[in-house]
Amino acid sequence: MNQKHVRSKFERLGRFYILALSGIAAIIIISQVLIQNFIASQQDDSHVINVAGRQRMLSQRIAKAALLISQSESLEEMQQYAGELKNVVDLWETSHNGLLKGDTTAGLKGENSRQIEAMFETITPYYITIVENSRALIAKVASRSTFDEPLQVAINELTGTILRNEGPFLAAMDDIVFQYDKEAGARVDKLSVTELILVAISLSIIILEFIFIFQPTARNVNQTIKNLAESELSSNRMAHEINRLYVELGKSYQDLEAIKVEPKSYAVLCKTRDDGAIYWTSEFMREKFVDETTKLPESLFDFFRQDGHQRDAIEGVKKLLSEGKTWTGEMKFTEVSGDFLWLDLTITPTTNRTGSNELMVVGRDITDVKEAQMMARELNREKIEKSVNELRYRSVLILEGQEEERSRLAKELHDGIGQMLTAMKMNLDSVSLTGASHNRQRLDDIKHFLNSVMKEVRRVSFNLAPSSLSDFGLVPAVRKFCTEVNKVSEIEVEFVDKTQFINRLENNIEMNIYRIVQEGVNNAIKYSGAKKITITFSHNPSQLTISIVDDGKGFDYKQLEETGHFTESGHGIFNMKERAAFVDADFQIESEKGTGTHIAITVPI
Repeated sequence: MNQKHVRSKFERLGRFYILALSGIAAIIIISQVLIQNFIASQQDDSHVINVAGRQRMLSQRIAKAALLISQSESLEEMQQYAGELKNVVDLWETSHNGLLKGDTTAGLKGENSRQIEAMFETITPYYITIVENSRALIAKVASRSTFDEPLQVAINELTGTILRNEGPFLAAMDDIVFQYDKEAGARVDKLSVTELILVAISLSIIILEFIFIFQPTARNVNQTIKNLAESELSSNRMAHEINRLYVELGKSYQDLEAIKVEPKSYAVLCKTRDDGAIYWTSEFMREKFVDETTKLPESLFDFFRQDGHQRDAIEGVKKLLSEGKTWTGEMKFTEVSGDFLWLDLTITPTTNRTGSNELMVVGRDITDVKEAQMMARELNREKIEKSVNELRYRSVLILEGQEEERSRLAKELHDGIGQMLTAMKMNLDSVSLTGASHNRQRLDDIKHFLNSVMKEVRRVSFNLAPSSLSDFGLVPAVRKFCTEVNKVSEIEVEFVDKTQFINRLENNIEMNIYRIVQEGVNNAIKYSGAKKITITFSHNPSQLTISIVDDGKGFDYKQLEETGHFTESGHGIFNMKERAAFVDADFQIESEKGTGTHIAITVPI
């Protein structure tokens, strides 16, 4: 009977739990449907506002064309301007009717509010007058075969009528454009309120889950644990010790939770044409990057460049987008207030309703997440270091000592020996021998040898501590490393950045990944007998994958693992694995005799 009661209670809790999860799932689905509909309506709104704004420009072109006709000095010149006027009037009339009644070919629905319809009624007299007089002007020019004074008088009268009506039409059309924009903003506000309601419903469901599901379950579990503790007194001390450890762990997690920040929702930030020209920006972008003295650049890629992002990386992003592929990544910008802003961006090539290609930039503000991650790392650095085993800790100290020593040697080579060699070369250049030719030849040989020594010192200094790594990041440093290796090695080293990785990682992570790449390439050059080595970078929002592939003779990696890493190449592999473990990266190596070697490093980002 007791078992039936327990089973019935848990079945009831299970039903409540499934019902609550179903409710949350329904809320999520409804939110997504609303957001997708909103994005579609935003595209329609932006197109309508664009067409309405164009009407103002077209009315000005009509007035200009009429004025040019009235000022023409020959019939041929009049007929030329009359043709231009006809084209503008046709487009103006089509757009006006599309805004009022809809036009599927122009992508206009014609769904206007009563207030906008009333405003259109206000400008109708001006519109009709301009159209009728423009048509009359075109007909007047077309019907005459000679240029005379009566024609000029009639044209001046028609032009004057057009100019008198153009000003009131332009002012009224401004009001219509502003009203379109105002109504689009109201729809955004309505969506925000709806989302808040859905969030409130979700939170209510979670609270009900806590009250009716989690609390009863927790009470049952606590009672069970209490009964077990009373029946097994011999395990009480162990349970107490485990509880103490979990309390400490819980405090650590509480410290983390205290600064845990949920990332904000994705939203459409801006839209550009296929060449990157920005034609629409969100309220968020205007709030963060626009004020009375600062405006957004006309091009999305110029916007990236003004915040110091590498030109070649931006060109890589442009190339990827031109191929119809989506780019994702994180970028840091500077707001008009001077504060830093981190954005998680996704740029997707799309096609609008008119069939034109454009780019849609979707993103979210992850500044709080980035700051929280930094705070979390600082808060738990000591606890994490204490949890690392002693052997790994010693390895870390050795690696850090090596990097410090390398940096010191590189600085001494560059600033000390390098400067002395430069001074020596300048002194030799200032020597002018007028004696025997063999002395001049010896001096030339010494200068040539000194140049070789200076190049070697620069190469060794770069290999010890590449300055481009700390200044520009992992990708530029590895690319430069490949260039330097190609200068001194017969083996071709190719660098491929598939996804245009531009994120910056922590200094120690970048340094260790760079050393792994350096060690892998050097091992391949020394032992593989390869003709080509390929280094490939690819990433997604959560991880960076680096592969080093050579077409050399390969080796028996399983045998190396069984015998231990005691050969020279084995030491190199051991160092790479240690460095990968130090930065919490996954290290994989595949090799067999005759098939070459493939090294893959996966780094969390």
